[in-house]
Amino acid sequence: MEPRQRPVYHVEISEKASQDLGALAGEALDALRDLLDGLADEALGAVHDALDALETDPRPAGARRRSAPDHYSLRVGLCRIHYAVDDKARLITIQRIILPRPRPS
Repeated sequence: MEPRQRPVYHVEISEKASQDLGALAGEALDALRDLLDGLADEALGAVHDALDALETDPRPAGARRRSAPDHYSLRVGLCRIHYAVDDKARLITIQRIILPRPRPS
């Protein structure tokens, strides 16, 4: 395991994104666990790892620019993270953590 780099940006999670993360960790995690047989824990870990990594690299490979200036989307497994970067304040605001919706059968 590589030593963690010193954070350059502060990551702030909006109330809505916090609710999304709670859903991922709660009911949605249970549904994914049943559906994917244990892969949900890995997905949640990957989301947390991606959030941590944004502290040192706010625009990682794979991040896509959204329509608003300095707004990005990052796919992490099945999830998407929407966030904004304020370079002047050295702040990243996580706006949403979006889970895929199950398709009706």
